[in-house]
Amino acid sequence: MKAIIGGTGVDRISHFHSESKEVSTPYGPVELFVGSGEHSSLIFLPRHGSSHSVPPHLINYRANISALKQLGVDELISIYAVGSISDALKPGEIGTLSDFVDLSGGGRLHTFFTGEESGVKHVGMDEAFDRVLTASLHAEDPSLKKGGVYVCTNGPRLETPREIRMFASLGFDVVGMTAATEIALAREVGIRVASLAYSINWAAGIGGADVEFIGDEEIGRLKDRMISLCLKVLGE
Repeated sequence: MKAIIGGTGVDRISHFHSESKEVSTPYGPVELFVGSGEHSSLIFLPRHGSSHSVPPHLINYRANISALKQLGVDELISIYAVGSISDALKPGEIGTLSDFVDLSGGGRLHTFFTGEESGVKHVGMDEAFDRVLTASLHAEDPSLKKGGVYVCTNGPRLETPREIRMFASLGFDVVGMTAATEIALAREVGIRVASLAYSINWAAGIGGADVEFIGDEEIGRLKDRMISLCLKVLGE
């Protein structure tokens, strides 16, 4: 099985033949959408819930990834709305991620290995994003940018200009609130994952005094392009 995880702006997939399913996991229930007919080998999971009601710092990441693993998912493309720090990915552009830095603060339940029954295991993150799956995205759409390094903050607040200046000085390219936790858990259970990031704004203090987001119409166009690309690469 293969899966797409969507977030801000990508809470639903148009023309995706599917049925809503609630999956019970050791970490709690998860609502996701299992494809049918021509989409029978695909699962779509909206990380914030289908009504976009769960903020990034309260997402049950362990339940989400556990549900995908239980359903046999071994390939995943995750989609992230980000703010741009460098020119590697500018507002309105789509790209892949090469690495991440986790500055979410450690307050999230971010690992399956918590000792006792689950044991202790240290999973390598030398290559957080699957090289082959990422290359397939670029082969299918050569216009994709190489979006670079994603820095993950806790949210739900946006970052301060001084924080963004620090991130820029450290060589980070985009900022978001979900990827590091999600990707690390997927790697822990052996799911191959590539990520698409699309920028919806310049981060605080870059490109103007105030944070300004791209419009809903442009987000809709980017969403359609990303979903089409995911379906092609995942063989749907």
